[in-house]
Amino acid sequence: MRQQLPKEIDPFRFANTGRELEGELALDKMTRLAESLHHTEGQVTVSMKFDIDGTGTPYMHGHFATTLSLTCERCMQELTVPVEIDTMLGLVRHEKLVEGLAEQYEPWIIEDGELPDPATVVEDELILALPLVPKHDYDCLPEEAWFAGDKENEEKGDKPASPFAVLSALKSKK
Repeated sequence: MRQQLPKEIDPFRFANTGRELEGELALDKMTRLAESLHHTEGQVTVSMKFDIDGTGTPYMHGHFATTLSLTCERCMQELTVPVEIDTMLGLVRHEKLVEGLAEQYEPWIIEDGELPDPATVVEDELILALPLVPKHDYDCLPEEAWFAGDKENEEKGDKPASPFAVLSALKSKK
């Protein structure tokens, strides 16, 4: 079983020493992410490797894996989505230094004297990985979801009423 991650870390010191963190975080502790989830059961497997690259930039390579329970926007039922994130975060002390980061890094801004919680970084990355519109890969709408009028017309053999019929009536009034 993996260990729990520390509540506060010094990423610059970790980069200088080449430190690695591995552990698990509970999804129910991530309150911002929880707003987008169907339920918050489960864990995130976390691996963070800190180092300094050849140009002297301290960075963190993170790998986060979990299965998120979302709500399908079509049928409003549970949708499970496996998520695996690989990220490279360049450590910077001021927002002004973000422009100097190499392209392979996303910025992780850590103000002087701040000891960040690694769970916040994991939560941020999971939020960024959420699908814009979560939906099943198959047609998940039940039969009852179709318009009642369309179903009645279909049974009679009529074509369903066009939603644009009102527009053509307005056009003929000119």
